[in-house]
Amino acid sequence: MTRSHNSFETPCGSYGHFKLTRYLLRATRDSRYGDSMERVMYNTVLGSLPLQLDGRAFYYSDYSFRARKVYHADHWPCCSGTLPQVATDYRICAYFREPRGIYVNLYIPSTVRWTQDAAQVSLTQQSEYPYDSHVQLEVKTSQPAQFAMNLRIPAWASGASVTVNGQRQDCSPGSFARIEREWRNGDRIEVELPMTTRLEAIDAHHPDVVALMAGPLVLFAITYQDPAVTRAQLLAAKKNGPHEWQVETAHGPMKLLPFTAIGEETYSTYIRVS
Repeated sequence: MTRSHNSFETPCGSYGHFKLTRYLLRATRDSRYGDSMERVMYNTVLGSLPLQLDGRAFYYSDYSFRARKVYHADHWPCCSGTLPQVATDYRICAYFREPRGIYVNLYIPSTVRWTQDAAQVSLTQQSEYPYDSHVQLEVKTSQPAQFAMNLRIPAWASGASVTVNGQRQDCSPGSFARIEREWRNGDRIEVELPMTTRLEAIDAHHPDVVALMAGPLVLFAITYQDPAVTRAQLLAAKKNGPHEWQVETAHGPMKLLPFTAIGEETYSTYIRVS
């Protein structure tokens, strides 16, 4: 992290990661693979620079200190081919079918349609997730249908809740909340995933070099200088706009942005805290 700015081969790496976690999720029904997929999606490929007509492509994500987003020196590198492929994979990672229902893996505005026994069913999501904690889902069905809805509750989502037509359902972080019932046209599901902040150390040997997380998002410090900041100050980060957070430091306020909101700014993933 101190010697190289080539941290992650973004389109190719995320494409491989999505494939692997998709297969593991289908085989095991273990929600941690969905958590991992989501984290890679928001903090790598969704923040890549756009592919250019002349073949310039975003190749490496930089998670070092004083980082910037840049294009690869060569035109038409391998990542210029996998970026369009990984974009088309978003939709096949969002939902998974099982004989008796459906798994909702990614919370993105979308509609999925399927046939459940004799019923034609659709499920529509609406949300500003992960910039907002609330997700709304609505069922449309040609006739009442008995099936299971499995909603991924991320491991970080302490205090998460699920309600169906206003009735609270059981859910636990780090699992799929399974709701099996007779679904009717117009049924509504509300999912609340509190976006509390937390710190993650770069490794076990450097516990004071940390990244600030909010839900699945890494919040990157927009600064060229090493900030003088405490753990408590970082954890007290306040949302200052739709895609912006702010932290008070010894030298004044410091802006933090998710990877998708960073353009030409200089940023740091990890911060040394006191």
